[in-house]
Amino acid sequence: MIPVRLVLASRDEQYIELFLHYVHNSEFDRNLVVTAFSLEEAFHKYMESSGESVDAVLCEEAFLEQGVMDKRQRIIWMCLTEGSGANFAGYQVFKYQPLHELLSTVLEQIQSTNEVRLPDIGRAMVIGVYSAVGGCGKTIVALNMAKQLAAEGRKVFYLNLETFVSSILFAEQGLPEGRGAGMARLLYDLKATADRKEPMRQPISTYTLRHPLFHGDMLGPVDNINELLEMESHDTKELIDYIAGSGVYDMVIVDGDSYLNARTEGVLENADKVVWIVTDDGEVMRKTGTALTHLERHHPSLYHSMMNKVVFALNRCSGESLNGVPRPDLTIRAALSLIPPRGAGGRQDAMMYSPVYQRDILRLCRELLSGNVADSGAREGVR
Repeated sequence: MIPVRLVLASRDEQYIELFLHYVHNSEFDRNLVVTAFSLEEAFHKYMESSGESVDAVLCEEAFLEQGVMDKRQRIIWMCLTEGSGANFAGYQVFKYQPLHELLSTVLEQIQSTNEVRLPDIGRAMVIGVYSAVGGCGKTIVALNMAKQLAAEGRKVFYLNLETFVSSILFAEQGLPEGRGAGMARLLYDLKATADRKEPMRQPISTYTLRHPLFHGDMLGPVDNINELLEMESHDTKELIDYIAGSGVYDMVIVDGDSYLNARTEGVLENADKVVWIVTDDGEVMRKTGTALTHLERHHPSLYHSMMNKVVFALNRCSGESLNGVPRPDLTIRAALSLIPPRGAGGRQDAMMYSPVYQRDILRLCRELLSGNVADSGAREGVR
């Protein structure tokens, strides 16, 4: 599900800090992506350049300008007031009420006004891991994230949607445990129940395997890859929703193909956060820029929703980047160290067990969970 993109504007920096801290440490973190500003100039500049990707604005009266509101009529505008007397004919929200009540009121207003569908509270957080170029280490990053999150006590599901599954998943040292019915059976059952307009009755454990490499669950691969090739974006959504909504897991890590097929688009659209992997290689940067341009031109709604939840991670980082980024929106938010291959296991084995690489992955996971990715741009406006 795509979170609501809310802009908060208040001259009170302390109020902004408390607001952001509460959101990122409550159930509202899955429902909202908050961008905050304390300066009017920064707020209006942001709305001019990024207003199309905003769902709602909650701001003090000083930030309201009729011209900006007229240009952005699709946006839901709400005035943050300290009492009566606000010169605003639209929806008003009292500033000094318990934040749980305030946020519940804001979300109810957004839903009733725009019929925005919110993520289900209690549903597992879904993190999509993507790269526009093969060979950037996407699967290694996804597996390491699953491993680190499981090590912290979270119940993790790793969903591999690659057409051709990486060999590291089924290497001798990482054979899954159990005899779950697997991906093919689950896809069949989801389709069959949908055709009959019935809910799924089988528990997720019917289909899963336990993988000792990252101590989490996964699905056994399909024998006939046509079953994957025939998946549409809505099939991907149903699969992700079934796993994330099973009530068993805290986190679902989704690893898809490195090209924009229907499955990949389904992952980018339905993930709560997206980790996009790049490397310091000129050709990788060029192709990544081309992929972003394609999304922006041909899938603008997907592009804007994804850019509100994406973190670009530079894998195999050896120091200062040598190649410039091809677009201003490709901002590197995380760096994962280059780990030289050692022994017969090669680089993949080294990264699965390197303390340095695990440290970098842990930092990435904490950023995703704390919401720093979502408000990294926001804090530029909080001065």
